[in-house]
Amino acid sequence: MAFEASRAPGPRLAMPTSFVMPPRDKQPEPVQPEAIQSSEEYLQHLRSLVHFRSDLQKSGYVMHQLSQDDLNRKRRCGRCGRHLPYRMKRLMWLQKTPVRGKDEDKDGPGEPIDNSVQGGTSKKDKEAALQCRYHPGKKWTCCNGTPGSPPCRSFQEHTPKIYAAGELEREWRFYPTPFECAGGSPAVAVVIDCEMGTAITGESELIRVSAVDYFSGKVLLDKLVYPDIKMLHYNTRYSGVTRQDMEDARRTRSCLFGRASARRALWEFIDPDTIVIGHGANSDLTCLRWIHPVIIDTHLVEKANRPPEETKQTAQGQEAQVSGPQLLREGANAQQGPSDNAPAVPKQKGGLSLKALAKERLGREIQIKGQGHDSVEDSIATRDVLHWNVCQMLQRLT
Repeated sequence: MAFEASRAPGPRLAMPTSFVMPPRDKQPEPVQPEAIQSSEEYLQHLRSLVHFRSDLQKSGYVMHQLSQDDLNRKRRCGRCGRHLPYRMKRLMWLQKTPVRGKDEDKDGPGEPIDNSVQGGTSKKDKEAALQCRYHPGKKWTCCNGTPGSPPCRSFQEHTPKIYAAGELEREWRFYPTPFECAGGSPAVAVVIDCEMGTAITGESELIRVSAVDYFSGKVLLDKLVYPDIKMLHYNTRYSGVTRQDMEDARRTRSCLFGRASARRALWEFIDPDTIVIGHGANSDLTCLRWIHPVIIDTHLVEKANRPPEETKQTAQGQEAQVSGPQLLREGANAQQGPSDNAPAVPKQKGGLSLKALAKERLGREIQIKGQGHDSVEDSIATRDVLHWNVCQMLQRLT
């Protein structure tokens, strides 16, 4: 498989090719990325896919420091760890919890608002409230474990957690990319992917970070990240990282310690002009507490290729099937709308997940069930999906 992009009109562009699926008892060999030939024309088309700041904000990217209202939305229940109170108000089976502002003035601090007058609670909603929040299974099938383990069911009544002065501001401070690259020679484009676990606070916490150079395919960074905070679990089913893996990495000092170290490691080869590429990377940059101005999100690029009615159906299907810290948020990308410079692609039948796109665009199986995700493999797949789109744009000109 060769990836090339040439300015000459004669030769045909090489596209990622499909392969025959191996037998189930044999694991597929890891994909070895080949270099993408860079040219002025290729770079021009690649940069044309960079999203506007407004489109990134609509898709859940943080592009500036959080306001006080944004910080209030980060408050959680001290009993079950769920967010308070904005999203919870829309669920009839959950009682509202007063916070600063209208609710506090109306009902007084610490007094829950009675929501029973709005239709009561159905049997189905009561069962939903008791489902396990952290493990596969329903109700208490996974809660007979070690004594003293944190509660894993959702309560109908919520008690706001008491935060120390400045705690939310310190926890949710974001850091822009520094102007000077620490390594001295920044890359033109870098593909990133992160894996996250769940902290004891209920927030998604960075546990692995990977970065691949877009043009050479070289792995620039692949490290476990030992969290600054106590972890509830490492989401091993999806992240592929176990608690034992993390403790071994800590003992051997082969991991990065905290998200600040992960940011500094990325900034060794990234400056504000570097194109940062990811698939649904809003969650990746959020867990890194990182603000970057030049981003290409392959989820948004591929979403713009679809007819509006198909995009709506796909979003509804993903909302019913996908959950967790890496849930892809909806967001329109006006820059990637129909134009003469947009990729010419056929109507797609698959989903917008990286797994579905890798199979459809590249004929490649990734994120095999039961093995967890590999952030390096996902980075390479994201790179190749984006290259597929750029090649489509170049083929229209040749």
